[in-house]
Amino acid sequence: MKRILWVACLLLPLALGCAEKLDQKTSADGKKAAPGADTSAASGTSAASTTDAKGDGVALTPANTKIEFVGTHIVEVKPDPDARQGEFKVFTGNASLADGKLTALSVEIDTESIDANNEKLTGHLKSPDFFDVREHPKATFKSTKIESTGEGTYTVTGDLTLLKETKSITFPVTVKSADPLELTGEFIIDRTDFGMNFGLDKVEKPVAMTVTVGDK
Repeated sequence: MKRILWVACLLLPLALGCAEKLDQKTSADGKKAAPGADTSAASGTSAASTTDAKGDGVALTPANTKIEFVGTHIVEVKPDPDARQGEFKVFTGNASLADGKLTALSVEIDTESIDANNEKLTGHLKSPDFFDVREHPKATFKSTKIESTGEGTYTVTGDLTLLKETKSITFPVTVKSADPLELTGEFIIDRTDFGMNFGLDKVEKPVAMTVTVGDK
């Protein structure tokens, strides 16, 4: 399934830009790791089945869902050749549908599960400079309003809580299939809105989030 930037944020301000320029594409053991690779399910992302059309929810787990992010440096040449890519590997969530229509979305992310495919970079993202995972182990999103904008397309508004800040965000979501559920969504957040102010002279404020539910 086509990936689209969504939130996670779960976005999470993936300010992925540890000040030092690390080669994120190389893991600690020297082997190349595919950006956003899902190690939670060896067979890949699986389809998420709905239980019925009356409004029951679909559980969102690492087995059927991917939450990924991209953060970039302040550079003259675009796109940033050293853009930071990563994902969250532990989370729970729910997508509610009624008669095949999306009615609610919620996600709770374990921020400790952030993985940027580089041990040093991942450790920095977990530090107080960014996600401060010891003090803020969870990031959440809960929809407050969902509007249909066409066949299988929606505008979702909801509250994103990251660190100690809660902000309302709005982003587009596309539902390719209701059963099994195939959904994509994207959004971009300003990391400084949530108190992530590290490296403002080197790392861009916007962070792109992508959520993909269902088969690729």
